[in-house]
Amino acid sequence: MRPVILFSALALAFASHATVAAERDVSELSSPIVLLTPAVARNADRLDLNETQRDAVKEWMATSPAVREALEDRVVAARAELREMIVQGEERAKREEKAAAIGELEAELLLMRSDCADHWRSVLDEEQFAQALELAGLAEAP
Repeated sequence: MRPVILFSALALAFASHATVAAERDVSELSSPIVLLTPAVARNADRLDLNETQRDAVKEWMATSPAVREALEDRVVAARAELREMIVQGEERAKREEKAAAIGELEAELLLMRSDCADHWRSVLDEEQFAQALELAGLAEAP
């Protein structure tokens, strides 16, 4: 009898997680390959940013996250649609189309994150950029 109770509890936990994941949980998305913006934003003093660079951080933080989050929401929604198509037994050709669309959205998201690194490379000088990579855990200190 105990295995049935344990299985039921696990099933309930999984179902609850799936419901939460369908909201704004982006855990189903590929993780960022490079995550520089938080390191730059949190370490403006440590990076010794000048006023122009600080303004660039403020501007980027005011606009960029919302654009990224909107794209993330589209990916999450498309994945939920594919999940529903699978559950409902939608024909394979339609699932393939949805999967391809998800792949395009994921690629767009990855390239958006890549563009973010390019942005910081252009805003920071070489030394600051190298330090930002270290602060983000992407490079070792010399």
